[in-house]
Amino acid sequence: MHHGIGYPVYNQFLWWFDESVQRIDLEKLRDNLSDGLLARRVVASTVPGARDRWVASNVSHSLDFHPHFIESTDVLAWADGCLDRDIDPETGLGWRLAAAPLANGGTVLSLVASHMVADGGALIAAFGAANSSSEQPRSVPAADGIAAAIGSDLRDAVEQAWSVAGWLVNTAASALPIPTRPGPDAAVPRSQPTRSQPTAGAVNADWVSPHAVAEVDADAWKATAQRWGGTSNSLFIAVLTAASGQAGRASIGDSVQWSLPVSDRTADDTRSNATKIVKIEVPVTDAADRDLSTIRTTSKAAFTAFAARQAAGLPPAGISQALVQMLPDAVVARVPQPRDGAEGLASNLGVLPEVFTTVAGIRARAVSGRATFAGADAAFARSLDGGLTAWVCETGASVTVTVHAMDPDRFADDQALRDHLAEALGRWELTARFW
Repeated sequence: MHHGIGYPVYNQFLWWFDESVQRIDLEKLRDNLSDGLLARRVVASTVPGARDRWVASNVSHSLDFHPHFIESTDVLAWADGCLDRDIDPETGLGWRLAAAPLANGGTVLSLVASHMVADGGALIAAFGAANSSSEQPRSVPAADGIAAAIGSDLRDAVEQAWSVAGWLVNTAASALPIPTRPGPDAAVPRSQPTRSQPTAGAVNADWVSPHAVAEVDADAWKATAQRWGGTSNSLFIAVLTAASGQAGRASIGDSVQWSLPVSDRTADDTRSNATKIVKIEVPVTDAADRDLSTIRTTSKAAFTAFAARQAAGLPPAGISQALVQMLPDAVVARVPQPRDGAEGLASNLGVLPEVFTTVAGIRARAVSGRATFAGADAAFARSLDGGLTAWVCETGASVTVTVHAMDPDRFADDQALRDHLAEALGRWELTARFW
């Protein structure tokens, strides 16, 4: 995940505090994080076919405390600068905590980790444990002896081989032309969204994925969702669908598909990634249609079907992850990234716990979360055929909608993305403070 597709994927949370957080408190937080779930290093397997293993890491990056005040308008540029390639799980330096004082008062805080080290749920769990006075940090085991490591790798290689074999059998069986074969997950024909024609020569070689954070009043967001028969999640998906339509990635009457991450992380989970994907189809409608009930019903049905598959022990759809993990990074990097037909990712992180939003007694006004391909260029973005990847976070005061655009021909820069996002929010009479 970190090296295999050519560009490392990083997860990042940003906290915006209107009051100043003292450096001594942030140093303590960094020290606690160094003893917890993020303190892990990947070790190559000793047996072909086995996955690489996690062992505890005894090294970590120091707190990166910016020596100068930064302007509020420079927060996102500063956040982008926190995505450094020296954050690498193979060295054990898989994460970094950084902070900067704001010129108009307050502090902005960043926690970045390789997606291989932690998904969003793992970052929330690790930060909460490090920031708690009562919770004991969870960590990965220390390195085993050589004999134990070989035994562990042998068992894992056998499990992976069985997993791939099962996937091959299921794939072959599903391809058989048996009309009466039951298939709760049979593919449903979907329309191919009608794309607008991009402007010739609009994007140059310097294009980077546009990034926007829209901060909305939490009470207004919740009231709007309720008014139009939805939830926070359905409003979030509706806004993204509207923004994609406005940008010309789909037309009225089309339907677009969104990938919705679902976490199956448990209370004592130490996995770095525990996320699965559920997909839904959303119709593109005109600006007068603000009803959210269809998206709400569709999402609920998709989540229910996903839970049923999980309970039945059925494998996830798509290519076997065990097979991908058996391939060398050099091979994976040369394999074209699959176009799964999704318009993008809509990740709802929900209402964040107080132990995550409050540091040293100071509560963040807002928190933003995102994942991004560091350094990805226009050619890579086009290869994915993706539109928007987005995350929503809720605190007591604010809801943040954080968006990356992966279409260089329709989202040329940050301003274009902000304009489409602001217009989409305005459809539901919502206004935003853009970071």
